[in-house]
Amino acid sequence: MIAQQLADLPSDIRESIAQREKTLSEVRRERKAIEVRRLVTLPDAKYRVLYADPPWAYNDKADAGSVQAGGVAVHYPTESIQALCTLADRNGKHVQDVIAKDAVLFLWVTSPLLFESAAVFKAWGFTYKASFVWDKVKHNMGHYNSVRHEFLLICTKGSCTPDAAELFDSVQSIEKTTHSTKPAAFRQIIDTLYPYGKRLELFARERVEGWDSFGYEVASAPEVIGA
Repeated sequence: MIAQQLADLPSDIRESIAQREKTLSEVRRERKAIEVRRLVTLPDAKYRVLYADPPWAYNDKADAGSVQAGGVAVHYPTESIQALCTLADRNGKHVQDVIAKDAVLFLWVTSPLLFESAAVFKAWGFTYKASFVWDKVKHNMGHYNSVRHEFLLICTKGSCTPDAAELFDSVQSIEKTTHSTKPAAFRQIIDTLYPYGKRLELFARERVEGWDSFGYEVASAPEVIGA
């Protein structure tokens, strides 16, 4: 069965697997991510405020039965750094095409990929400015320590300082709930700091009033609903 799956892949992908640059599981995840993204379209607008929780791909190939068996790919299709840098919808429209001249990006990233994430926000046209830290309160299994936090990077394009003068604590302690679900408090912080301008959530999992969305689980194209 595996032999047939390999035979069905393009020659360059088979060579990549043969040279151990990628595993068959990694290829499956990447192809799945591309397939689901082809179902949705980016809105036809320019956005000042963007919020993103990318499906980062990890090198967490734990064996079946281990504490972290299957890695994050068990929960959702992941995407490589390169795929995120060139993020586009089914019509070939890139995320850069919907970003206003002056904009702000709030980007979720975990500790293992903190440095790699720079390639993504730079490719989208943003510069790092500051960050929030989400203290999840409960401990989480990690390879080197008990990772109980995530970073919400604040990146800007052009001139986009906050509209409001209110300052929030950079560390927010909020107990985590389901896998990958981010606390609503962070969106409230964003809305408080930037109450003006069109806003877009990338990789959205639900529709939120006042926000347009682009994601696997929330299709922005009406014809996708019920497909």
